[in-house]
Amino acid sequence: MADNVGMEESSTPPVVGSTDPCQSILPTVLHMIEDNTANFKNDDSEYGQRLHSGFVLLKENMDKVIELSESVRKEVHLYDFDAETPGNGFRSFNNIVQQAILSVFDLCKQICTGRDSLLFRKGHFVREVEAWGQTLASLVVLLEYIENMLLPRCEDGNLLSGISSSPNELMSMLNSVPQYSFYGRCLGFHYYPSLRKTLKYLNICLSAFSEVYYADGNSFMQRTKNTVMSSSRYVVDAELRSRRIVDVVQYSSVEFIKAFWSVAETDFMTQLPGIVGPSLAVQQVVIVPCEEQQVTKMDGTATVVVPPPHSHIEARPITCHLLSTQLREGMVGGKPGEKDHKGASVLPPSDCLLIHCHGGGFVTQSTKAQEVFLREWAVSVGVPILSIDYSLAPEAPYPRPLEEVLTVYCWVLNNMNLLGSTGSKIIMTGDSAGGNLIAGLTIKCLELGIRPADGLFFAYTPFVFELVPSPARLLAVMDPMLPLGFALRCLKAYAGVSSGQTSRVTSPGDITLPTLSSQTSRVSTNSEYTDAAIDNTPVSLNIPQTKSGVSDPQSDTESFVEVSESDVKEAEALVKSPSFLSDPGSDTLTTVSLTSEASKLEDSSIKNSNGSGNQKPREKEERSRRYVTEFLEKYVLDSRTDKQGRRVPILRTGSEESEQEDETVLFEAPSVGAGITAKLGRAKDAVVSGISAGLTSFGLKRKESVSSPTSPVKPPPATTAAKRPSLGQILMGKSPSRKNSRCSLMEEFSGVEIISDHYLSPLTAPKEILAKFPPCAILTVEYDFCLDDDVTMAKTLKSLGVPVTIDILERLPHGFLSLSLVSQEAHNGCKKAIECIKQLLSKEDTEQHLLAMSG
Repeated sequence: MADNVGMEESSTPPVVGSTDPCQSILPTVLHMIEDNTANFKNDDSEYGQRLHSGFVLLKENMDKVIELSESVRKEVHLYDFDAETPGNGFRSFNNIVQQAILSVFDLCKQICTGRDSLLFRKGHFVREVEAWGQTLASLVVLLEYIENMLLPRCEDGNLLSGISSSPNELMSMLNSVPQYSFYGRCLGFHYYPSLRKTLKYLNICLSAFSEVYYADGNSFMQRTKNTVMSSSRYVVDAELRSRRIVDVVQYSSVEFIKAFWSVAETDFMTQLPGIVGPSLAVQQVVIVPCEEQQVTKMDGTATVVVPPPHSHIEARPITCHLLSTQLREGMVGGKPGEKDHKGASVLPPSDCLLIHCHGGGFVTQSTKAQEVFLREWAVSVGVPILSIDYSLAPEAPYPRPLEEVLTVYCWVLNNMNLLGSTGSKIIMTGDSAGGNLIAGLTIKCLELGIRPADGLFFAYTPFVFELVPSPARLLAVMDPMLPLGFALRCLKAYAGVSSGQTSRVTSPGDITLPTLSSQTSRVSTNSEYTDAAIDNTPVSLNIPQTKSGVSDPQSDTESFVEVSESDVKEAEALVKSPSFLSDPGSDTLTTVSLTSEASKLEDSSIKNSNGSGNQKPREKEERSRRYVTEFLEKYVLDSRTDKQGRRVPILRTGSEESEQEDETVLFEAPSVGAGITAKLGRAKDAVVSGISAGLTSFGLKRKESVSSPTSPVKPPPATTAAKRPSLGQILMGKSPSRKNSRCSLMEEFSGVEIISDHYLSPLTAPKEILAKFPPCAILTVEYDFCLDDDVTMAKTLKSLGVPVTIDILERLPHGFLSLSLVSQEAHNGCKKAIECIKQLLSKEDTEQHLLAMSG
């Protein structure tokens, strides 16, 4: 295309500009559409008539899109960061229209030049023209909403005007937008061509993964057998693939999102950066203890005591990864005068240190998944990088990740010598969710008087945790890397609470991180735990929660009857209601349900106990036995009177009506010996006992209690490297993760609010705190869900006198740093990130930071 000339030679991707290459070709596009319309009008074939109708619709929608885009274009400059850095959500939609016009131009040119050829593929071009007609129709809906609703709201250049925590308006509007064309033939049309094949491959994988994940069957092979044929069709059938993607985005759960993104955590994927990327001299796992940290204030007047992370889950150490291209003094094996394994001398400690928080929507990813660009950062910047693997939602929602990041940061301030750095300058970096964490950490450090980082680098970071119908939020309907449904479910898993609950906010002088009130079920409010956390005594928080939020009433000392995995599967199959089974080969995402009658019985019994937690194990076992006995007697076994007048058990095979008509005994015990009658009775008892034991062991057993890693009573166990899950394990997952998985966004957000907290939404922090931020560099992309957040944050910091830069890269998706190995433009974006970090490390920024802090 015209705007791609010279892109391959550039060292960094271009930032968003004001050029409009479509103005010169627009008359040509309209002329070709009219010419094709007239040409196929007289074609009496089915495809010919469809092409004629398709071009008529294309012309109609093209005229509307051009008119609306021109209306929006007049206002876009009011929302830019400055004249040299144009970019905002309104401008992004204008650029999308330009890319759509260029794509339609290419399509019309192909048809005009090839329609008279014998090899002209009418069927192919029919689907192409119809897809673009649908895409332009969807753009019309979005642009009308922007012109009529968003532009009047966003006054005085404020992109986030009218902030509201209600998701109804945003999701209702987006539900009215036809999204299928954005994930079919027109997938990623607004991104660089080098990325389109990769994005198409990712969407094929997502479609096929969802088929296997939601398929019927108890084993990986059974699921694969039922779905491999339908999954293969996603490769060639763009329309089928788009329908599947939209359904997955609308209805899949956060557990599915975690499972799919966890594919990047498999052994092969985590080892790939080490094979194709630059080599490192140091790759060390650093275990930060989950214990109280004491840090001296910047003014030296007092010591701040930071309690250990304690929200939601049990106390456990925090895993970090130290990456460096040189072995330095203080690192493991880095003694003065010694040499590393390659014979290079051990270098003195670096004056600088980078601390990184990874992205992943707060629910997935890790340092290993982001080594693809962290390795290049380490080589190019030349300073040690410490990357934090914080706990993930929904098991560890807010504020647990922020607590852990604060603990690690305080530990780093006290242990710089172990990381090969003097700590003269600390730069914190974060992409997406990680950027939000380092912003919240900076606010907390400034409130506590702790030394903040000397520079902050943000990559496509959300700064407002509100469901705001801003223009950039609308871009998520066509984002193959971060679809709207995925983004909102991650948001809910991390910071969603039931309506009416108290937000987790602390006063600036409080040394503890914010916690929910006693009404919030996700945070332990036990007084014994609160005191123990302050006193740093061992605590056990292994209290599994049921779906209804009620704790498992069994005690830790309870013993259970162990059964084999096959027996458990047979028991589950036996008690599962037939109404919950779906036909093989059906659309499993919309039909399958894995809720069993046993789980319903268990849930009802727990509810009937009013959460007392005093139900005895014997009562549970008796309840299970009664249920299975009734099941066998009602559906499996029956009794008949034989010719000698004896009652004998038989197998039931039909309805009661048919059995009343047919008096023939299906199975009769022989007249000699006690034989089969007693055996069948004993078999029934054995089945009841086995199933009861299986239900107890499978569904009610609790995890063993683990003491705090800092407990003086029980020393922590030896740290062992956790084995990463295989692809089969990810696909199989756990059965509860697939229960009740069909839930639309509107249903899932019913009665849910997002926590209002300035640690979650740094843009809402007090101005006097934001004014003390260190120098910041923000790197984002023009088609990002978080673009308006980044532009608004940059404008806010600039107005407060904070040194800040923002770069908005063209035609790259959210998460492009992880794609640097498959796209030259994404790799150039990674180089741009390195430039931003180097600028933060420069002496000029250090002087500016010191002046700002002294002011």
